[in-house]
Amino acid sequence: MNPSAVARMPGVLTVFAAAGTLAVAVVLCLSGLGPTASSIGLAAVMGWFCLPGVVLGLTLYRGQPGRGLAAWLLGPAAGYVLSSLVLLALWAAGVRRPVILASVPLVAGLAAWLLGRLAGGLTIPRFDRRDIVAVCLLLLLVPLVVGLPYAHVGRTLPEGRAYRAYFTADFVWAMAVVSEVSKGDMPPRNVFYRGDDLRYYWLAHLLPAVEHRAARSALRVEQLLLVNDFSIGLAFVGFLYLFIRHFVRSPGAAAAACVAVVLFSSFEGAEFLYRLWKTGGPLTAVLDTNIDAVSRWKYESMPVDGLQRVLLYQRQHELGYILGLSALLLLVQARERITAGALFLAGCLLGMALLLSSFAAMMLTAIVAVYAGVRLVIGRQWRTIVAGAAAASLPMFGALGLSSILRYVDGAGPLVAIGLNRTASRNAGMAILLSFGPMLLAAAAGLLVSVWKRTLGRFAVLLVMIAVCWLFYFFVDVPEHQHVYVGWRASHLLFIAFAAFCGYALQELWAAGRAARIATVAVSFVVALAAAPMVVIDLYNSQDTSNRSMGPGFRWTVILSPDELAALEWIKRNTSPRALVQIEPESRGRDTWDYIPAFAERRMAAGLPISMIPLRKYEVASARIKSLYQATSADRAHALAAETCIAYLVIGPPERQGYPGLQPLLDASPDQFMPLFRNSSVAVYGVVSLPAVCSGEAGRPERGAGED
Repeated sequence: MNPSAVARMPGVLTVFAAAGTLAVAVVLCLSGLGPTASSIGLAAVMGWFCLPGVVLGLTLYRGQPGRGLAAWLLGPAAGYVLSSLVLLALWAAGVRRPVILASVPLVAGLAAWLLGRLAGGLTIPRFDRRDIVAVCLLLLLVPLVVGLPYAHVGRTLPEGRAYRAYFTADFVWAMAVVSEVSKGDMPPRNVFYRGDDLRYYWLAHLLPAVEHRAARSALRVEQLLLVNDFSIGLAFVGFLYLFIRHFVRSPGAAAAACVAVVLFSSFEGAEFLYRLWKTGGPLTAVLDTNIDAVSRWKYESMPVDGLQRVLLYQRQHELGYILGLSALLLLVQARERITAGALFLAGCLLGMALLLSSFAAMMLTAIVAVYAGVRLVIGRQWRTIVAGAAAASLPMFGALGLSSILRYVDGAGPLVAIGLNRTASRNAGMAILLSFGPMLLAAAAGLLVSVWKRTLGRFAVLLVMIAVCWLFYFFVDVPEHQHVYVGWRASHLLFIAFAAFCGYALQELWAAGRAARIATVAVSFVVALAAAPMVVIDLYNSQDTSNRSMGPGFRWTVILSPDELAALEWIKRNTSPRALVQIEPESRGRDTWDYIPAFAERRMAAGLPISMIPLRKYEVASARIKSLYQATSADRAHALAAETCIAYLVIGPPERQGYPGLQPLLDASPDQFMPLFRNSSVAVYGVVSLPAVCSGEAGRPERGAGED
């Protein structure tokens, strides 16, 4: 055997061992999300739709050592969105055949190859087998973080199907979006407001919507979404490593920084435990606490979510962050001169980010613009400033135009306010220390080391990123989101920037000698010990479907009883997909606001969505629905239902408790409200004789079709 081959063998075996461990963990996690074969098949579809981004990376980094790994770390998000854009074009053209839609990545791959040829002269870190091992081991973070929470989404229990409270805000809303988009209307309709378009950036949900349409009832929406979310989580963690490696030479230090920013980012858990100990409170109080929001509920300041929650709930923001930061990396990789071609490609990536996570894209665009402007001025590239600005603007204006065509934004009023955000400034010192403390300390160490080593210039882009994010954190607001939305988006980007400084500190201190290593390990252990409670508590709570306590205005675990599941299934099978099926929004509150759109897959005439802004029009429309449920005569109730084209009225436990007189009224008027389904918990009534204008929103009820 060749001696050099023998020398390389331990490294090769290590790579195979790391890759094998990751493969086993991924398969086990996918198996917990549904039938193993189906989950693996869905993951394969995701991989196929992400593949054009790998083509983009291979083309961008041609001739660079280690370009294969770099392409796989950079590309999945770009590939997914490029494929989604091609899919969108076919979808808008009325193409619905799965065979044709499955060929989308072939067209997207060609577009990726053409885009990749625009930016030349890029330099990436030199990747080797150590990076492959580091990435494989690092990706184990994803099943570690999401494995149990995902396995417990929609968990079947003796008393029904359980959904943990955190997921009712993000995941269950995604179920409603996928269900609506799958119906094929372009643009999709607003499931909470009759006659309106879906005011939400839904492009990230198009692929699972197509899968849902193709699978019909063979797979629940939950499985489609969970497998897609899991796959995007792998892409996010892989990209995080790629980003940090541009500032950190050591694969081990880069991977350690990634672990730190995901698992050890906040002191909020430790602070809460300390207050329990000081006041003699029960330890079980942690089970009834949104532990990653102590800064909000205790100190009335800006809430900050750690990156573990990005992995759990926020697929569209993960993709947006990757795309926007990819645009920034392109400029970092253009170490000598930034070309107009590179700026055009950066604009394409930012435009794609805008279609997925609009506000994050705003911040990332500002970061890219400031960094590119400074680089171009310092390099005296006067012509490129004008040409590059025009080149970058073209795809971004195109994305804005597309978002307008898709009716993403409700133009009822200004959505963003400029000025001091009083929520962010209230108790800012304590809130920032608790929310960012561990990573702030690590980033400060990295900053000091870079000054000591005289390498601060290498981190100029991170300093720009941090400065812009803090400006947004304190001086930009989305008032309709309780003045806290900007904090979530800005904090995630801050954490990523802090992680790069953290990795640099670990790298340099480890190389500084034995004493520095011992001190680094000791300090890191103490900080990690203080930071660990937040993520440990958060991950436990996010999978704990046994908690039946009430939270602040909602139940920690929402249980859909067997009676409710039977009623929801009856609605799916026996009503028109475009029928308006109504519950009373106010009585549902923050628990089951998405009850009908997510679980029955039907639209409502009005609802109170916590995910859409501005909220005022939904409140006005929902007040009209409340009048219907308060009606004291069948004629009045029927007139209100007909006025809003409601085809079906649902009476569940909240409606029966809040409006006990309505169901007897409906039962006494079968000529106006036809009883269609009834069990001990839920009744469904068909509204008879709707006006002709409602023909597209009414079903064809048959008397007694589902009575027990």
